[in-house]
Amino acid sequence: MQNRLNWLIACVVLVALALAVSGIAMAGEYDLGGRIVKIAAVQVNEGMREYFESGDGRGRIQLVEQEFNCKIELVPFAWDGGENTIMTTILGGDPIGDIIYITNRWIPVLAQNGALLPLDEYLTDEYYESLPGMHSNMREIYSTYQGKAYAFSVNGYYPRNSDIGSSQGWIYNRDMYKEAGLVTPNELQEAGEWTFETARQAATKLTRDVDGDGQIDVWGVHFRIDEWPIDPEMAMYANNGGILVPGEDGKMVFGGNKEEALTAIQWIRDMVKVDKTVQIGDYYDGRAEFNRKTNVQLRLDLFAVPAHAQEVDFDYGWVFFPKGPNADDYINPVWGVDCLVLPITCKEPEAMIALGSMLFETTADYRDIDEYDEEFVEYFMPFVKDRASLETIRQMVFKVRLWDNVPTMTDDFRFALTKAILGDESAKSVMDAVAPIVQSQIDEAYNK
Repeated sequence: MQNRLNWLIACVVLVALALAVSGIAMAGEYDLGGRIVKIAAVQVNEGMREYFESGDGRGRIQLVEQEFNCKIELVPFAWDGGENTIMTTILGGDPIGDIIYITNRWIPVLAQNGALLPLDEYLTDEYYESLPGMHSNMREIYSTYQGKAYAFSVNGYYPRNSDIGSSQGWIYNRDMYKEAGLVTPNELQEAGEWTFETARQAATKLTRDVDGDGQIDVWGVHFRIDEWPIDPEMAMYANNGGILVPGEDGKMVFGGNKEEALTAIQWIRDMVKVDKTVQIGDYYDGRAEFNRKTNVQLRLDLFAVPAHAQEVDFDYGWVFFPKGPNADDYINPVWGVDCLVLPITCKEPEAMIALGSMLFETTADYRDIDEYDEEFVEYFMPFVKDRASLETIRQMVFKVRLWDNVPTMTDDFRFALTKAILGDESAKSVMDAVAPIVQSQIDEAYNK
């Protein structure tokens, strides 16, 4: 009996060792001869160094150095002008990093100027299948410029759960909805009926003059409409529109004067001018006023939810931005996604991809990709009030839609968008007027 037990224990140990080895098999294929591998990132002095020295990534650098026979050096650079720093060092022949950690929003500028190595021949279908959540579709979502893939995944293992940190959703005061006898946005969303129209109807019923002095004390909704009118832009995305849309010839064209965008702009314009239910930022700090209960709901960054959880004394819910009539589903607008890129001068792309994947634990070799959404949801569990809101956060992981990115775009579009909401001219005439300016900027970035 004892011999059989020892045999079983030995088998278990061998299986465990086999699994451990399989996880680093890709890494073990490369011997970098003891050379220094530079990892360049803005975040080096903003938490990354601590992550690897004393946080969840402790010991990771040493493990990777052993497997690749190299020495890893973390190289910081400043966010302001970061893309120019990267580009000038690469084109000058001395890249700031062998692997560079960036936001995908810098890819067009860097790729257009010949600073980045295209990675299509190195990133196989098997690689993409080994990534968690929406990252398996990263080519379609965030890593491609003019038909070529320029990035590999850093997916949210550093910082943990950070990959959709700039997600945009909608927070609302559930107590006020119930006091008004209204169906809540979570209930409407569950039925597929959380739309521009139902949100507008709710805002009308929720806007109140509490003390009878003729002044509104509680606004039905807050929208940011200032020098950066984020909410009208989010509404465009929520109605299947955007600043950039593909034209019939395959080139990118300005979408701000198309039906989808104009419908979204008009939705907010009508709530401001006709219904008079909108608490307008810049005049108000929407988040602070939500906490003070002077507005009932607003668009919000997902990672701002934990702060609200500690500041409010009422029940609240979390849903997607309401969908417009031209949209089939809810979407999660994300400003940008962090990723890893290689300089055009890189001589060992396969090794650098393998090293970066192991260091940041991004593929199925190093993390359980089936647990990806669970890990993300667990982070937010203490900060929401109900399962429906938590389920919305889970769904957001898989419904990412990046904000449109025109690197050379000036403020003309933003000023026009604010004017289309608050001004006297029709939304269409304002968007038509700015269209040639924005189209020339789109052509410069995407249609060469």
